[in-house]
Amino acid sequence: MIPAETLQATHPAAAPEKGLVALAAPDSPAAEQYRVLYQRLARLAARRPMRVIAVTSASRGEGRTTSAANLALTAAQEGRTVVLVDADLRRPSLASLFGLAPRAGVAEVLDGSAELSQAVVRVGQLSVLCAGEVRDASAAIRHPRTAALVEQLRAAYDLVVLDAPPALAFADGERLAGAADAAVLVVRAGATPRQVVRLALESLGDLAAGVVLNDVDPETVAHGRWLYGGAREAAPAIANRRAG
Repeated sequence: MIPAETLQATHPAAAPEKGLVALAAPDSPAAEQYRVLYQRLARLAARRPMRVIAVTSASRGEGRTTSAANLALTAAQEGRTVVLVDADLRRPSLASLFGLAPRAGVAEVLDGSAELSQAVVRVGQLSVLCAGEVRDASAAIRHPRTAALVEQLRAAYDLVVLDAPPALAFADGERLAGAADAAVLVVRAGATPRQVVRLALESLGDLAAGVVLNDVDPETVAHGRWLYGGAREAAPAIANRRAG
């Protein structure tokens, strides 16, 4: 595992309104659903490589970042070595979500101005790699060292969770998902049209491991907080109320 600075402070972003239920409310139904999601992905990993998982969405505002963060936190709480990567370089948000001060990140590692060990920070059990100071997101994501960075993380951690850009918004999403072993699509209940979900899944192709239905009111869904039908065999169908 790559050495990382450890934050000793409390987690300012662990309040429930921030959506980090895995930290703030580990006994809540939403946190339990992230544990179910993690276990389903772990079972899928027994049949196919699953060291690098891209968490994406069809568009913005679907709860993708908080879903990625909660999945990574859950895996770390299960004893895995996990790094959460801010891979949405156009609109990075992990530093704000976790209340981290500005620091070197993905951009600096790619341009060679910082080593990976200098950019990774520990938040409790979880390692986090923020975006850094991104001047040209398109150029950064096309950088020839991008694939090498993902492989370096793959070799250093049990699990790499990419907070990836929306699958349909930019070509960035396809580039990053292509470096992953699998992708999870986050969909906001009652907001994302079915056709848009279908297009997003088609763009991910065989990398799509499943769909997470976010921001569900359990009272309006048959069978409580379950289910959203996945389009693929092992699609985890997790409904998290107010988790994004």
